[in-house]
Amino acid sequence: MSTSLSMLEAFGMQARSLINELEDTFPPHTPTPDQSISSIMYRSGQRSVVEWIYNKLEEENNGMESSPL
Repeated sequence: MSTSLSMLEAFGMQARSLINELEDTFPPHTPTPDQSISSIMYRSGQRSVVEWIYNKLEEENNGMESSPL
């Protein structure tokens, strides 16, 4: 099964849309002294998942750019 360029472009748009939604839902957060440790850890865990997804998409995107067509 071959993958056309338009399919890759559509996936790229979907991935960007996902990243934008995750950024809006789970933005970077600076903890405050009045927050509990468990609350800080929970929010940090959410954000680390967003950053992991972002990094994975960036790695795949960079791999696609450097591979010959």
